[in-house]
Parts: sequence; structure tokens; C-alpha cells
Amino acid sequence: MTLTPSLPFGALFFTTPLLVMAILTSPVTRAEQPPGWKWYNDPLLIKEKALTPPPPTPSVTVTRTLSPTQQMQWFHRYHDDTKNDALINKDDVKKAEKLMLLNQFAYNMSSDFGMTFQKALLMNPDLSYTKDRPTEQAARSTYLQMEREKKIRAVRQLAGSGWGLFFVYEGASPMAEKLAPSVQQFADAHGIEVLGISLDGTQLASIHQNRDNSNHIQVPFSPALVLVNPNTQEMKPLAYGFIAQEDLLGRFLNVATDFAPDF
Repeated sequence: MTLTPSLPFGALFFTTPLLVMAILTSPVTRAEQPPGWKWYNDPLLIKEKALTPPPPTPSVTVTRTLSPTQQMQWFHRYHDDTKNDALINKDDVKKAEKLMLLNQFAYNMSSDFGMTFQKALLMNPDLSYTKDRPTEQAARSTYLQMEREKKIRAVRQLAGSGWGLFFVYEGASPMAEKLAPSVQQFADAHGIEVLGISLDGTQLASIHQNRDNSNHIQVPFSPALVLVNPNTQEMKPLAYGFIAQEDLLGRFLNVATDFAPDF
């Protein structure tokens, strides 16, 4: 079979250059990015991607923990506000009930701490006051007697080291007149010498030995008891005013131990 072209050869020859020229002169669009998958160069997707806003920055929540002191301060302020609110609004039953519930909460917390405190004492008995200071009546009387003997030994130890007592007083003072017999009795009972020093020239007969001061001794208050060591010329204030004999024993122990804590 012979194919006959629908166009004459001359027409085909004439048309071919025109097609070539049309192809050469037509505008060619060059891709801005190298070719790839279909979606890679899709201008619509690129445009949408560019318009998509960035995700919001996540919010950061900071939790601040109050210190124990701050927590207690907050509770006390809240309790005071609740109490004052209830008092100001004295006819408001709800406010009174709120205060009562808050007081009950505080009481329960204190009770729980008390039990924890007792538990801690059992776990560490060195913290217990009653370990060395009994509270049971029979044991306590023995303990107090031991403590008194320790104080008496302190008086005798100081007396044996050459210490004595100056009782500085004003003879016209009723306070000094009442205290003088107790001071002399204390000195006689514990073997320490006492010398009365009169500031106003009036001497008290209840003190066995007296001298006028003549501005030799200065005390801020009278009557006064002063420890004196003639050998070393030392003087230490012991007590001012009216003091019981048992308390005076304790003062001697304090001086003898240089006020070491007894706990």
C-alpha cells in the first residue's frame, strides 16, 4: 500500500522551518529548583508552606515552693485574718465555724508533732531531759539531794582555796537587817567566813564581824554578797538583794564551775 501525504511536499517543506522557528522563539520557563518529585516543585505547596505561621512558643510555668518559715508565716496570717473576720462579723455563724475548724486543724497538727517528738526521744534518749533529771517523785528527791550536796562541795572547795564573803549593806536598811541573819547562818553551816561591810556606819549585830566601808568597796546595789580572796586580791560578785540560802548555794556552784551550763 502506498501512503499519500495529505499535504504537498512543498507545503511540508515550507511548514517545517516555521515549526522550528516557533519552537525556538517560544518562551521557556526554567525551574528555580532542580527537578524532583511532583510535590517538590509544586508552587502552590511552596506558597502555602511559606504562609504557614510558626508554632507558638510553649508557655513555661514556674512552680515556686515556699520555705517552711514562709509557709508558717502564711498560715499565721491566714489564721489571723480568719479570726479577725469572725470577730468583726460576730453574728455570722459560718465565719465562726470556719475559725473553729481552723483551730481544730492547728490543734491536730500540734498533737501529731507531740507524738513525733516523743518518738524521737525514744530513738535518741540522749535528748531526753529526764535521762539525768528524773521526774518520778522518789527518784527526784534523791536527785535533788545529790544536786544539793554538789553545791555544798562547791562552797567548801572555794572556802578551802582561801575565798570568803563580804556582806556589803546599809545598816539602816530593813532589807539588809532581814537578810543579815540568813547570811551568817549560811556561812556557819558551810564553813566559809563572812565579814560585814557597813556603807552607812551602822553595823548589824547579827553579823559576827563588821567593818565600816570607808569607800574601800564600791557596789552598784546593796545589800550585796561578794566573794573575796585575800591571797589573790580577787573579788567576784555573788548576789544582790534578798536571796534564799538554796539559791545562794547555786551561785557558789556557778562561780566554782565558771558558770558552766548544767544541761
